[in-house]
Amino acid sequence: MKRVLCAIFALLLAVSAAVFTGCAENNPGGDKTTAEAVSDTVTEEPAVTEIKEELPEVYYNGRPFRVIIKSDSENDIYTEDHEINEPLHDAVFERNLKVCERFGIELQIERDDYPAVNNAISRSVKSGSDEYDLCFVHMVSGAGLAQSNYVLPFHKLPYVDLEKPWWDKDIWNGFSIRNNLMMVNGDLSPNSFSITSCLYFNKTLFDKYDLEYPYQLVRDGKWTLDKMYELTKGMTRDEDGDGKVTKDSKSDIYSLVSWWLDVPYSLYYAAGGMLVSKDGDDVPYYDPQLERDTVIYNKIYRVIIENNAYFETNIGDYARVVQTFYDGRALFYDSTLNGAGTLRDMDSEFGILPVPKLDEAQSDYKSFVNGASCMICVPSTVPESSREFVSVIIEALASEAYRTVTPVLKETYLKRKVTRDADSADMIDYIVRNRVFDLAYVNLYDGVGSYVRDLLQKGSTDISAELKKYQKSAKKKIDNVVKAFDKSLLS
Repeated sequence: MKRVLCAIFALLLAVSAAVFTGCAENNPGGDKTTAEAVSDTVTEEPAVTEIKEELPEVYYNGRPFRVIIKSDSENDIYTEDHEINEPLHDAVFERNLKVCERFGIELQIERDDYPAVNNAISRSVKSGSDEYDLCFVHMVSGAGLAQSNYVLPFHKLPYVDLEKPWWDKDIWNGFSIRNNLMMVNGDLSPNSFSITSCLYFNKTLFDKYDLEYPYQLVRDGKWTLDKMYELTKGMTRDEDGDGKVTKDSKSDIYSLVSWWLDVPYSLYYAAGGMLVSKDGDDVPYYDPQLERDTVIYNKIYRVIIENNAYFETNIGDYARVVQTFYDGRALFYDSTLNGAGTLRDMDSEFGILPVPKLDEAQSDYKSFVNGASCMICVPSTVPESSREFVSVIIEALASEAYRTVTPVLKETYLKRKVTRDADSADMIDYIVRNRVFDLAYVNLYDGVGSYVRDLLQKGSTDISAELKKYQKSAKKKIDNVVKAFDKSLLS
Protein backbone atom coordinates (compact mmCIF):
# COMPACT_ATOMS: atom_id res chain seq x y z
CA MET A 1 0.00 0.00 0.00
CA LYS A 2 1.26 3.46 -0.87
CA ARG A 3 1.42 6.33 1.57
CA VAL A 4 2.83 9.82 1.27
CA LEU A 5 4.53 10.95 4.45
CA CYS A 6 5.46 14.55 5.14
CA ALA A 7 5.73 16.77 8.18
CA ILE A 8 6.05 20.39 9.06
CA PHE A 9 9.58 21.27 10.03
CA ALA A 10 8.45 23.58 12.82
CA LEU A 11 6.66 20.66 14.47
CA LEU A 12 9.70 18.47 14.02
CA LEU A 13 11.82 21.05 15.79
CA ALA A 14 9.33 21.36 18.61
CA VAL A 15 9.32 17.62 19.19
CA SER A 16 13.10 17.46 19.10
CA ALA A 17 14.18 20.67 20.81
CA ALA A 18 14.87 18.98 24.09
CA VAL A 19 17.04 16.40 22.40
CA PHE A 20 19.14 18.27 19.86
CA THR A 21 20.95 21.46 20.75
CA GLY A 22 21.14 24.21 18.19
CA CYS A 23 17.61 23.55 16.86
CA ALA A 24 16.12 26.84 17.97
CA GLU A 25 14.98 28.26 14.64
CA ASN A 26 11.25 27.86 14.07
CA ASN A 27 11.44 27.48 10.30
CA PRO A 28 9.29 25.40 7.96
CA GLY A 29 10.90 22.30 6.65
CA GLY A 30 11.28 18.55 7.06
CA ASP A 31 9.81 15.21 7.61
CA LYS A 32 11.50 12.26 9.13
CA THR A 33 13.58 10.05 6.99
CA THR A 34 16.26 7.49 7.47
CA ALA A 35 19.49 6.88 5.73
CA GLU A 36 22.76 5.26 6.30
CA ALA A 37 24.89 2.88 4.36
CA VAL A 38 28.42 1.95 4.16
CA SER A 39 31.45 3.77 3.03
CA ASP A 40 34.46 1.53 2.81
CA THR A 41 36.59 4.57 3.56
CA VAL A 42 34.96 4.79 6.97
CA THR A 43 36.07 1.24 7.62
CA GLU A 44 39.71 2.09 7.14
CA GLU A 45 39.88 5.70 8.37
CA PRO A 46 37.17 6.52 10.91
CA ALA A 47 38.71 9.92 11.59
CA VAL A 48 37.65 11.25 8.20
CA THR A 49 34.01 11.33 9.27
CA GLU A 50 34.60 15.03 9.86
CA ILE A 51 35.03 15.66 6.13
CA LYS A 52 32.60 18.33 5.01
CA GLU A 53 30.77 18.62 1.72
CA GLU A 54 31.19 21.65 -0.52
CA LEU A 55 27.68 23.09 -0.69
CA PRO A 56 26.33 26.62 -1.01
CA GLU A 57 24.68 28.34 1.93
CA VAL A 58 21.08 28.30 0.71
CA TYR A 59 17.68 28.14 2.41
CA TYR A 60 14.60 26.85 0.56
CA ASN A 61 11.79 28.15 2.82
CA GLY A 62 9.90 24.89 3.25
CA ARG A 63 10.33 23.59 -0.28
CA PRO A 64 9.37 19.91 -0.50
CA PHE A 65 12.00 17.32 -1.36
CA ARG A 66 10.06 14.39 -2.82
CA VAL A 67 11.32 10.84 -2.33
CA ILE A 68 9.98 7.46 -3.45
CA ILE A 69 11.40 4.25 -2.01
CA LYS A 70 10.68 0.54 -1.98
CA SER A 71 9.05 -0.46 1.28
CA ASP A 72 11.55 -3.10 2.35
CA SER A 73 14.27 -0.44 2.35
CA GLU A 74 12.25 2.39 3.80
CA ASN A 75 14.61 2.91 6.71
CA ASP A 76 17.09 4.31 4.19
CA ILE A 77 15.04 7.51 4.25
CA TYR A 78 12.16 7.17 6.72
CA THR A 79 11.92 7.38 10.51
CA GLU A 80 9.30 8.18 13.09
CA ASP A 81 9.03 11.87 13.92
CA HIS A 82 10.80 11.43 17.24
CA GLU A 83 13.57 9.46 18.85
CA ILE A 84 12.70 5.92 19.93
CA ASN A 85 15.87 5.06 21.83
CA GLU A 86 17.11 2.80 19.03
CA PRO A 87 20.59 4.01 18.05
CA LEU A 88 20.34 3.51 14.29
CA HIS A 89 16.88 5.01 13.99
CA ASP A 90 17.81 7.97 16.15
CA ALA A 91 21.01 8.65 14.21
CA VAL A 92 18.98 8.74 10.99
CA PHE A 93 16.44 11.00 12.66
CA GLU A 94 19.24 13.34 13.70
CA ARG A 95 20.67 13.32 10.16
CA ASN A 96 17.33 14.27 8.67
CA LEU A 97 16.72 16.94 11.24
CA LYS A 98 20.06 18.58 10.54
CA VAL A 99 19.50 18.64 6.79
CA CYS A 100 15.93 19.90 7.07
CA GLU A 101 16.93 22.66 9.46
CA ARG A 102 20.03 23.69 7.54
CA PHE A 103 18.30 24.01 4.16
CA GLY A 104 14.70 24.70 5.18
CA ILE A 105 13.16 21.75 3.34
CA GLU A 106 10.22 19.43 3.88
CA LEU A 107 10.79 15.76 3.14
CA GLN A 108 7.87 14.03 1.43
CA ILE A 109 8.18 10.26 1.29
CA GLU A 110 6.21 7.77 -0.75
CA ARG A 111 6.67 4.05 -0.10
CA ASP A 112 5.60 0.98 -2.06
CA ASP A 113 6.88 -2.42 -3.18
CA TYR A 114 9.66 -2.27 -5.71
CA PRO A 115 7.66 -3.09 -8.87
CA ALA A 116 5.21 -0.32 -7.98
CA VAL A 117 8.07 2.11 -7.37
CA ASN A 118 9.52 1.38 -10.80
CA ASN A 119 6.10 1.75 -12.39
CA ALA A 120 5.48 5.05 -10.62
CA ILE A 121 8.78 6.45 -11.89
CA SER A 122 8.09 5.20 -15.42
CA ARG A 123 4.59 6.69 -15.48
CA SER A 124 5.85 10.00 -14.17
CA VAL A 125 8.60 10.28 -16.77
CA LYS A 126 6.42 9.13 -19.67
CA SER A 127 3.80 11.72 -18.79
CA GLY A 128 6.42 14.42 -18.46
CA SER A 129 5.38 15.19 -14.90
CA ASP A 130 7.91 16.25 -12.29
CA GLU A 131 6.85 14.16 -9.27
CA TYR A 132 10.04 12.93 -7.60
CA ASP A 133 13.43 14.39 -6.72
CA LEU A 134 15.08 11.19 -5.47
CA CYS A 135 14.28 7.52 -6.01
CA PHE A 136 15.46 4.41 -4.17
CA VAL A 137 14.99 1.47 -6.53
CA HIS A 138 15.73 -2.25 -6.60
CA MET A 139 19.24 -2.83 -7.98
CA VAL A 140 18.36 -5.38 -10.65
CA SER A 141 14.87 -4.38 -11.71
CA GLY A 142 15.68 -0.70 -11.36
CA ALA A 143 18.56 -0.94 -13.82
CA GLY A 144 16.01 -0.94 -16.62
CA LEU A 145 15.09 2.65 -15.76
CA ALA A 146 18.51 3.79 -16.95
CA GLN A 147 18.19 1.77 -20.13
CA SER A 148 14.82 3.42 -20.82
CA ASN A 149 16.24 6.93 -20.44
CA TYR A 150 14.14 7.54 -17.31
CA VAL A 151 16.91 8.76 -15.02
CA LEU A 152 19.56 11.47 -15.12
CA PRO A 153 23.28 10.81 -15.29
CA PHE A 154 24.80 12.07 -12.09
CA HIS A 155 27.16 14.46 -13.86
CA LYS A 156 24.06 16.60 -14.50
CA LEU A 157 23.63 17.13 -10.76
CA PRO A 158 26.20 19.82 -10.02
CA TYR A 159 26.61 19.38 -6.27
CA VAL A 160 26.75 15.57 -6.11
CA ASP A 161 30.48 14.93 -5.79
CA LEU A 162 31.08 11.24 -6.47
CA GLU A 163 34.71 11.58 -5.40
CA LYS A 164 33.64 12.16 -1.82
CA PRO A 165 33.93 9.21 0.58
CA TRP A 166 30.19 8.97 1.21
CA TRP A 167 29.70 7.60 -2.32
CA ASP A 168 30.63 3.97 -2.91
CA LYS A 169 33.51 3.73 -5.38
CA ASP A 170 32.76 0.08 -6.18
CA ILE A 171 29.56 1.17 -7.90
CA TRP A 172 31.63 2.27 -10.89
CA ASN A 173 32.39 -1.37 -11.76
CA GLY A 174 28.76 -2.33 -12.19
CA PHE A 175 27.04 0.87 -13.21
CA SER A 176 29.35 3.27 -14.99
CA ILE A 177 29.58 3.54 -18.76
CA ARG A 178 31.83 6.08 -20.43
CA ASN A 179 32.67 7.24 -16.89
CA ASN A 180 29.07 8.22 -16.20
CA LEU A 181 26.72 6.84 -13.61
CA MET A 182 22.93 6.69 -13.78
CA MET A 183 22.60 5.04 -10.36
CA VAL A 184 24.77 5.32 -7.29
CA ASN A 185 25.03 4.07 -3.76
CA GLY A 186 26.79 4.98 -0.58
CA ASP A 187 26.13 6.13 2.95
CA LEU A 188 22.67 7.27 1.90
CA SER A 189 21.52 3.63 1.81
CA PRO A 190 22.29 1.61 4.95
CA ASN A 191 20.32 -1.35 3.64
CA SER A 192 22.89 -1.86 0.92
CA PHE A 193 25.57 -2.27 3.56
CA SER A 194 23.43 -4.66 5.54
CA ILE A 195 22.77 -7.02 2.62
CA THR A 196 26.42 -7.54 1.78
CA SER A 197 27.20 -11.27 1.57
CA CYS A 198 28.95 -13.12 4.40
CA LEU A 199 29.19 -16.54 6.04
CA TYR A 200 27.97 -17.57 9.48
CA PHE A 201 29.50 -20.53 11.27
CA ASN A 202 28.23 -22.54 14.21
CA LYS A 203 30.79 -22.27 17.01
CA THR A 204 29.10 -25.00 19.02
CA LEU A 205 29.58 -27.50 16.19
CA PHE A 206 33.13 -26.29 15.63
CA ASP A 207 33.83 -26.99 19.30
CA LYS A 208 32.08 -30.37 19.17
CA TYR A 209 34.21 -31.51 16.24
CA ASP A 210 37.39 -29.86 17.50
CA LEU A 211 37.69 -27.43 14.60
CA GLU A 212 39.60 -24.18 14.82
CA TYR A 213 37.58 -21.01 14.29
CA PRO A 214 38.61 -19.49 10.91
CA TYR A 215 39.21 -15.96 12.24
CA GLN A 216 42.99 -16.17 12.08
CA LEU A 217 42.83 -17.71 8.63
CA VAL A 218 40.97 -14.60 7.50
CA ARG A 219 43.54 -12.27 9.04
CA ASP A 220 46.41 -14.24 7.51
CA GLY A 221 44.82 -14.18 4.04
CA LYS A 222 44.38 -17.97 4.10
CA TRP A 223 40.60 -18.22 4.24
CA THR A 224 40.03 -19.84 0.82
CA LEU A 225 37.54 -22.08 -0.97
CA ASP A 226 39.95 -24.99 -0.55
CA LYS A 227 40.02 -24.43 3.20
CA MET A 228 36.25 -24.27 3.32
CA TYR A 229 36.11 -27.52 1.36
CA GLU A 230 38.40 -29.16 3.92
CA LEU A 231 36.26 -27.95 6.83
CA THR A 232 32.98 -29.06 5.27
CA LYS A 233 34.16 -32.42 3.95
CA GLY A 234 32.29 -35.22 5.69
CA MET A 235 30.28 -32.77 7.80
CA THR A 236 26.89 -33.57 6.22
CA ARG A 237 25.90 -36.40 8.53
CA ASP A 238 23.04 -38.78 9.24
CA GLU A 239 22.55 -38.18 12.96
CA ASP A 240 19.10 -39.74 13.43
CA GLY A 241 20.15 -43.17 12.18
CA ASP A 242 17.65 -43.55 9.34
CA GLY A 243 20.37 -44.02 6.76
CA LYS A 244 19.88 -40.70 4.97
CA VAL A 245 20.28 -36.95 5.50
CA THR A 246 17.03 -35.00 5.06
CA LYS A 247 15.86 -31.43 5.46
CA ASP A 248 12.98 -32.55 7.68
CA SER A 249 15.21 -34.33 10.18
CA LYS A 250 15.51 -32.91 13.68
CA SER A 251 19.06 -34.21 14.07
CA ASP A 252 20.88 -34.51 10.74
CA ILE A 253 23.80 -32.12 10.24
CA TYR A 254 24.70 -30.22 7.06
CA SER A 255 28.10 -28.89 6.09
CA LEU A 256 26.53 -25.74 4.64
CA VAL A 257 22.99 -24.45 4.27
CA SER A 258 22.39 -22.13 1.35
CA TRP A 259 19.83 -20.76 -1.06
CA TRP A 260 20.08 -20.91 -4.85
CA LEU A 261 19.54 -17.13 -5.23
CA ASP A 262 22.38 -16.27 -2.86
CA VAL A 263 25.26 -18.71 -2.57
CA PRO A 264 26.18 -19.07 -6.28
CA TYR A 265 26.77 -15.33 -6.45
CA SER A 266 28.40 -15.04 -3.03
CA LEU A 267 31.03 -17.67 -3.83
CA TYR A 268 31.60 -16.71 -7.46
CA TYR A 269 32.22 -13.01 -6.89
CA ALA A 270 34.18 -13.57 -3.70
CA ALA A 271 36.55 -15.75 -5.74
CA GLY A 272 37.19 -12.93 -8.22
CA GLY A 273 34.71 -13.94 -10.87
CA MET A 274 33.51 -11.27 -13.29
CA LEU A 275 31.74 -11.63 -16.63
CA VAL A 276 32.13 -8.13 -18.02
CA SER A 277 35.27 -6.09 -18.62
CA LYS A 278 35.69 -2.44 -19.65
CA ASP A 279 37.80 -0.93 -22.43
CA GLY A 280 39.88 2.22 -22.13
CA ASP A 281 36.80 4.40 -22.61
CA ASP A 282 34.93 2.65 -19.79
CA VAL A 283 32.66 0.84 -22.25
CA PRO A 284 31.70 -2.67 -21.06
CA TYR A 285 31.94 -5.82 -23.13
CA TYR A 286 31.16 -9.47 -22.48
CA ASP A 287 34.42 -11.10 -21.42
CA PRO A 288 34.02 -14.63 -20.01
CA GLN A 289 37.36 -16.06 -18.98
CA LEU A 290 36.88 -19.79 -19.32
CA GLU A 291 40.14 -20.91 -17.70
CA ARG A 292 39.66 -18.73 -14.63
CA ASP A 293 35.95 -19.50 -14.29
CA THR A 294 36.57 -23.23 -14.62
CA VAL A 295 38.88 -23.08 -11.62
CA ILE A 296 36.41 -20.98 -9.63
CA TYR A 297 33.38 -23.08 -10.48
CA ASN A 298 35.06 -26.41 -9.76
CA LYS A 299 35.95 -25.21 -6.26
CA ILE A 300 32.38 -24.04 -5.69
CA TYR A 301 31.08 -27.35 -7.01
CA ARG A 302 33.24 -29.25 -4.53
CA VAL A 303 31.97 -27.23 -1.57
CA ILE A 304 28.29 -27.50 -2.48
CA ILE A 305 27.77 -30.64 -4.56
CA GLU A 306 30.63 -32.95 -3.55
CA ASN A 307 30.30 -32.11 0.13
CA ASN A 308 26.51 -32.61 0.07
CA ALA A 309 25.57 -29.14 1.23
CA TYR A 310 21.93 -28.21 1.65
CA PHE A 311 21.38 -26.20 -1.56
CA GLU A 312 17.74 -25.11 -1.51
CA THR A 313 16.24 -24.49 -4.95
CA ASN A 314 12.60 -24.13 -3.94
CA ILE A 315 11.94 -20.40 -3.95
CA GLY A 316 9.40 -20.77 -1.16
CA ASP A 317 11.66 -22.68 1.22
CA TYR A 318 14.21 -20.07 2.19
CA ALA A 319 12.86 -20.02 5.75
CA ARG A 320 13.79 -23.70 6.06
CA VAL A 321 17.41 -22.83 5.23
CA VAL A 322 17.55 -20.26 8.02
CA GLN A 323 15.76 -22.57 10.44
CA THR A 324 18.21 -25.40 9.83
CA PHE A 325 21.13 -23.21 10.86
CA TYR A 326 19.14 -21.63 13.71
CA ASP A 327 18.41 -25.10 15.09
CA GLY A 328 22.14 -25.82 15.22
CA ARG A 329 22.16 -28.34 12.37
CA ALA A 330 24.68 -26.75 10.00
CA LEU A 331 28.33 -25.86 10.17
CA PHE A 332 28.02 -22.87 7.80
CA TYR A 333 25.23 -20.64 6.54
CA ASP A 334 25.57 -18.35 3.52
CA SER A 335 23.64 -15.11 3.95
CA THR A 336 24.07 -11.35 4.36
CA LEU A 337 25.00 -9.15 7.30
CA ASN A 338 21.40 -8.37 8.17
CA GLY A 339 20.78 -12.12 8.50
CA ALA A 340 22.41 -11.94 11.91
CA GLY A 341 19.28 -10.31 13.27
CA THR A 342 17.26 -13.50 12.80
CA LEU A 343 19.94 -15.50 14.62
CA ARG A 344 20.13 -13.32 17.70
CA ASP A 345 18.22 -15.79 19.90
CA MET A 346 19.91 -18.88 18.48
CA ASP A 347 20.95 -21.32 21.23
CA SER A 348 24.25 -22.25 19.59
CA GLU A 349 26.96 -19.64 19.46
CA PHE A 350 27.75 -18.37 15.98
CA GLY A 351 30.43 -16.26 14.31
CA ILE A 352 30.59 -14.20 11.11
CA LEU A 353 33.19 -14.48 8.35
CA PRO A 354 33.84 -13.00 4.91
CA VAL A 355 33.12 -15.36 2.03
CA PRO A 356 36.38 -17.20 1.22
CA LYS A 357 38.81 -16.13 -1.51
CA LEU A 358 39.75 -18.29 -4.47
CA ASP A 359 43.28 -18.83 -3.17
CA GLU A 360 45.97 -17.15 -1.09
CA ALA A 361 47.28 -15.30 -4.15
CA GLN A 362 44.05 -13.28 -4.32
CA SER A 363 44.84 -10.00 -2.60
CA ASP A 364 41.49 -9.12 -1.02
CA TYR A 365 38.32 -10.68 0.29
CA LYS A 366 35.45 -9.65 -1.97
CA SER A 367 31.81 -9.41 -0.99
CA PHE A 368 28.84 -9.64 -3.31
CA VAL A 369 26.08 -7.06 -2.83
CA ASN A 370 22.68 -8.72 -3.06
CA GLY A 371 20.46 -7.66 -5.95
CA ALA A 372 17.75 -6.55 -3.54
CA SER A 373 19.95 -3.60 -2.59
CA CYS A 374 18.63 -0.13 -3.17
CA MET A 375 20.21 2.04 -5.82
CA ILE A 376 19.75 5.78 -5.87
CA CYS A 377 18.64 7.65 -8.99
CA VAL A 378 17.03 10.91 -10.09
CA PRO A 379 14.22 10.99 -12.67
CA SER A 380 15.03 12.58 -16.01
CA THR A 381 11.96 14.81 -15.63
CA VAL A 382 13.64 16.89 -12.93
CA PRO A 383 13.97 20.21 -14.80
CA GLU A 384 17.32 21.87 -15.22
CA SER A 385 16.15 24.73 -13.02
CA SER A 386 15.69 22.28 -10.10
CA ARG A 387 18.90 20.30 -10.44
CA GLU A 388 20.93 22.54 -8.18
CA PHE A 389 18.31 22.14 -5.41
CA VAL A 390 18.05 18.37 -5.90
CA SER A 391 21.80 17.86 -5.94
CA VAL A 392 22.36 20.03 -2.87
CA ILE A 393 19.90 18.00 -0.79
CA ILE A 394 21.12 14.62 -2.06
CA GLU A 395 24.72 15.52 -1.26
CA ALA A 396 23.73 16.92 2.14
CA LEU A 397 21.77 13.77 3.07
CA ALA A 398 24.63 11.51 1.97
CA SER A 399 27.40 13.46 3.66
CA GLU A 400 25.45 13.88 6.89
CA ALA A 401 24.75 10.14 6.90
CA TYR A 402 28.49 9.56 6.55
CA ARG A 403 29.17 11.68 9.62
CA THR A 404 26.14 10.86 11.74
CA VAL A 405 24.64 7.52 10.71
CA THR A 406 27.34 5.26 9.32
CA PRO A 407 29.46 5.24 12.52
CA VAL A 408 26.37 4.21 14.48
CA LEU A 409 25.45 1.57 11.92
CA LYS A 410 28.85 -0.05 12.06
CA GLU A 411 29.82 0.36 15.67
CA THR A 412 26.47 -0.03 17.40
CA TYR A 413 24.09 -1.89 15.15
CA LEU A 414 26.43 -4.34 13.48
CA LYS A 415 29.52 -4.59 15.63
CA ARG A 416 27.91 -4.51 19.06
CA LYS A 417 24.23 -5.28 18.72
CA VAL A 418 24.29 -8.03 16.11
CA THR A 419 27.57 -9.84 16.58
CA ARG A 420 28.32 -11.91 19.67
CA ASP A 421 32.07 -11.54 19.91
CA ALA A 422 34.89 -9.14 19.15
CA ASP A 423 36.33 -11.40 16.46
CA SER A 424 33.13 -11.36 14.44
CA ALA A 425 32.93 -7.59 14.81
CA ASP A 426 36.44 -7.41 13.39
CA MET A 427 35.37 -9.62 10.48
CA ILE A 428 32.77 -7.05 9.40
CA ASP A 429 35.56 -4.79 8.23
CA TYR A 430 36.86 -7.55 5.96
CA ILE A 431 33.35 -8.11 4.65
CA VAL A 432 32.64 -4.53 3.64
CA ARG A 433 36.11 -3.47 2.49
CA ASN A 434 35.74 -4.67 -1.12
CA ARG A 435 32.14 -4.95 -2.20
CA VAL A 436 31.56 -6.18 -5.75
CA PHE A 437 29.17 -5.00 -8.45
CA ASP A 438 29.04 -6.70 -11.86
CA LEU A 439 27.29 -5.20 -14.87
CA ALA A 440 26.41 -8.70 -16.08
CA TYR A 441 24.66 -9.56 -12.82
CA VAL A 442 22.79 -6.26 -12.71
CA ASN A 443 21.72 -6.13 -16.35
CA LEU A 444 21.78 -9.77 -17.49
CA TYR A 445 20.44 -11.42 -14.37
CA ASP A 446 18.23 -13.95 -16.15
CA GLY A 447 20.95 -14.93 -18.56
CA VAL A 448 24.69 -15.13 -18.23
CA GLY A 449 24.57 -13.37 -14.87
CA SER A 450 23.07 -16.49 -13.33
CA TYR A 451 25.15 -19.17 -15.03
CA VAL A 452 26.79 -20.49 -11.82
CA ARG A 453 23.37 -20.87 -10.25
CA ASP A 454 22.04 -22.73 -13.29
CA LEU A 455 24.99 -25.12 -13.39
CA LEU A 456 24.68 -25.92 -9.70
CA GLN A 457 20.96 -26.62 -10.08
CA LYS A 458 21.76 -29.18 -12.74
CA GLY A 459 24.77 -30.55 -10.85
CA SER A 460 26.76 -29.94 -14.02
CA THR A 461 30.40 -29.01 -14.57
CA ASP A 462 30.11 -28.17 -18.27
CA ILE A 463 31.10 -24.52 -17.90
CA SER A 464 32.24 -24.10 -21.49
CA ALA A 465 28.88 -25.07 -22.95
CA GLU A 466 26.97 -22.94 -20.46
CA LEU A 467 28.97 -19.80 -21.21
CA LYS A 468 29.02 -20.40 -24.94
CA LYS A 469 25.26 -20.46 -25.24
CA TYR A 470 25.10 -16.91 -23.84
CA GLN A 471 27.83 -15.49 -26.08
CA LYS A 472 25.67 -13.91 -28.76
CA SER A 473 22.76 -12.76 -26.58
CA ALA A 474 25.03 -11.34 -23.87
CA LYS A 475 26.99 -9.26 -26.35
CA LYS A 476 23.78 -7.91 -27.86
CA LYS A 477 22.29 -7.04 -24.46
CA ILE A 478 25.41 -5.24 -23.32
CA ASP A 479 25.52 -3.29 -26.59
CA ASN A 480 21.90 -2.25 -25.97
CA VAL A 481 22.72 -1.10 -22.45
CA VAL A 482 25.55 1.05 -23.80
CA LYS A 483 23.27 2.56 -26.45
CA ALA A 484 20.66 3.38 -23.81
CA PHE A 485 23.27 5.08 -21.66
CA ASP A 486 24.55 7.05 -24.64
CA LYS A 487 21.01 8.21 -25.40
CA SER A 488 20.58 9.39 -21.82
CA LEU A 489 23.85 11.30 -21.95
CA LEU A 490 22.69 13.15 -25.07
CA SER A 491 19.26 14.05 -23.75
